Amino acid sequence: MLNVYIVRHGQTDTNKTLAINGSGTNLPLNETGVKQVETLRDNFNIKNIDYVYASPLRRAKQTAEILNQGQHDIIYDNRLKEMNYGNWDGQSAAEIRSRYPQVFDELGYFNEKYAEYCDGESYEHLAARLMNFWHDLVDKYVNKSILIVFHGTASRSMIQNVLQSPDITKIGEAQNASVSKVSVDDQSKKAFLRYYNRVAPGNFFDTVN
Repeated sequence: MLNVYIVRHGQTDTNKTLAINGSGTNLPLNETGVKQVETLRDNFNIKNIDYVYASPLRRAKQTAEILNQGQHDIIYDNRLKEMNYGNWDGQSAAEIRSRYPQVFDELGYFNEKYAEYCDGESYEHLAARLMNFWHDLVDKYVNKSILIVFHGTASRSMIQNVLQSPDITKIGEAQNASVSKVSVDDQSKKAFLRYYNRVAPGNFFDTVN
């Protein structure tokens, strides 16, 4: 089995204030975010990982560096960047919702209509670039353990599409500094969700490979 550990970056100030936190908000981790990732680092044995990939945005890069502890050469890939929310990036989510309630789903996330109002990236485009990355990954590696450090909406989209779920609204957003594990059969390339949104302290390598 190929085992892929998907980590969402630690908290940033835009996460803390519930602002829209896309690829246009390139902030570092805040103090809480650093502590979250350090706690994860202390519970996540990086020596069990063969390769580390990350989004090049500062919050993901910083998270990956803390977790990696200098063990691997981190591979940064632009396809792992967060969704581009256009001119809504960095704005208050509550204010946007009060003005445009029609672009939010039942869980309070943007639905597929949102991009029409802010010149943002569509869910279709996000899925295409993430799945391009995913197919490259599963074609390249067999029986390895891969760590991917990136973002909330992007990780939702990746998990939705690798599991072939028809609707992203069925998948909630993972917490900051959480881990989700997907295993891929080496022959069929079929993906299986081992666990989702697991936070430290905890055991992240407790399933049979």
